[in-house]
Amino acid sequence: MNELAIAIFGVLAVLVILQTRYALAFVSSLSLPTSKAIQDKLLPKAAVILSLRGADPFLANCVRALLYQNYPQYDLHIVVDSQEDPAWHIVNETIQQARAMHVTHVQVSPLVARHNTCSLKCSALVQAISALDDSYQVVALIDADVIAHRNWLRELVAPLVDKRIGATTGNRWYTPHTKQWGSLVRYAYNSASVVSMYIYRYAWGGSMAMKLSVLRRSQLLKTWTQSISVDAPVHRALQKIGLKVKFVPTVMMINREECNLAQCLRFIKRQLLMPRLYHPKWMLFFAQVLAPTFALVIAIGLLLISLVSGNIAVAGWVGGGCVGYILAMALLLALLEQGVRRVAGEYGEPTKSFSFQFITKILLAIPLAQLVSALATVLALLTRNVEWRGVVYQIKDPYNVQLLEYHPYQISLQPLDHKASIV
Repeated sequence: MNELAIAIFGVLAVLVILQTRYALAFVSSLSLPTSKAIQDKLLPKAAVILSLRGADPFLANCVRALLYQNYPQYDLHIVVDSQEDPAWHIVNETIQQARAMHVTHVQVSPLVARHNTCSLKCSALVQAISALDDSYQVVALIDADVIAHRNWLRELVAPLVDKRIGATTGNRWYTPHTKQWGSLVRYAYNSASVVSMYIYRYAWGGSMAMKLSVLRRSQLLKTWTQSISVDAPVHRALQKIGLKVKFVPTVMMINREECNLAQCLRFIKRQLLMPRLYHPKWMLFFAQVLAPTFALVIAIGLLLISLVSGNIAVAGWVGGGCVGYILAMALLLALLEQGVRRVAGEYGEPTKSFSFQFITKILLAIPLAQLVSALATVLALLTRNVEWRGVVYQIKDPYNVQLLEYHPYQISLQPLDHKASIV
């Protein structure tokens, strides 16, 4: 038993070293200098695409932020799932207020070119992008849970002057301030996910830009008409034409939405389904997700056995490994949080200090996040149907997707909590 205890301690130590290395690489990226400022006359005409189904908690703020970007030539194209959708009224009301201030560079359309072989979001993007004329050189994608700062579009587009870059991307960073365990677990899970996406150079479709010529050359529009995900196929499509994804630190977007534990599980399961479908080394990816959970579970089991049997030496090794691992993950999370807060603070994003109670709950949320992630991984491996905002898709393989039944978004699906995520 002593040998097993030492082995478990060693495994946890190795995991800490690896995750520390990745986290430090990500934090270092947040301190890299931004792209050189480009004169307005040199910035290409851009189209910003926002697809909507359901009224996200901060939708009006999202639309307002997109209407007032510090960018010389751009149009905002909003595609709403249907005119019955609650988002339709919110969007049009927000735009009417803006038009009173002579804002006209926005177009709102219902989704009419709906494909049964992909997600509704993919259909919406294909509809909007296919209608763009050649005067547009850049396409930026954004999600409704993003409130873009004034320079969001400018900073996404600027690095695209480098011909080696096929897409630029940011990511989202959850900042929960409630006692809901779901929000805390999602926060812990997402922090690891953000680092992983940076290491593997994967794009996040909630804050992403591409040249229109690259979009067409990579045949992403065709790919999206057969895909459940917008961002997951981007990495492979760009690799095929010799281009790469560039992470832009200044478009790390703060998300203040909340969720309960059941919603969190659904969210993580859907997130982990994408690597299973589109990650070229998905088995290795899942092994990396499951390894810390298995190590912790075995360690806790061994700790209980050793305490019952009075084997203090084993209990010391295993207990020290568990506590050390959780504390190390908490310190890494604090380091990531500090790095993101510094970037967010530069564009005026307000942040609040975490209370002692919050920090204590985070220490419990970290191992809980590992357990939830492991469960979500198993579910993602087994699932063949995925539900998103009231619509169910059948997935036979990555590019064989079937929308089983469509209906407009129901107002009854809107969460009662006005800050709750729509999952």
